[in-house]
Amino acid sequence: MIEFQFEKIHSKRLGQVLKPIIPVTIIGAKRGVNAFMLLDSGADLSLIPYSVGDAIGLDLDIENRSEVQGIGEGSVPYILSQARIRIGDIETAMRIGWALIEEVPLILGRLDVFQAFSVEFREFENKIVLKHQNEFV
Repeated sequence: MIEFQFEKIHSKRLGQVLKPIIPVTIIGAKRGVNAFMLLDSGADLSLIPYSVGDAIGLDLDIENRSEVQGIGEGSVPYILSQARIRIGDIETAMRIGWALIEEVPLILGRLDVFQAFSVEFREFENKIVLKHQNEFV
């Protein structure tokens, strides 16, 4: 079991907001990069900015280019890639959207991540709890 605290962010309109931002290592063919990602149960796909994918050595395969749309009217061009992610001491393979632009947040979405981990948002305890699938055996 891995536990994290929510990140306290101040919003002008809402006051203090707790965000599920967790430390991870994103690992590609070249190297791993330590990052803080928003754990987003509403996102189908994990997403990283162009510079992160380039740094870890993802393959710029334009044939696999697609677009993802979030809230609002805009869309983000991306390449569906393979990477590994390490959360705590647990490392797992994941499909990741490598944005072809820089202006995107680091988002840890459900695809592959939520299959590997049970995720509990315990905001009332200021706690995010992840359990790897092997802990249920």
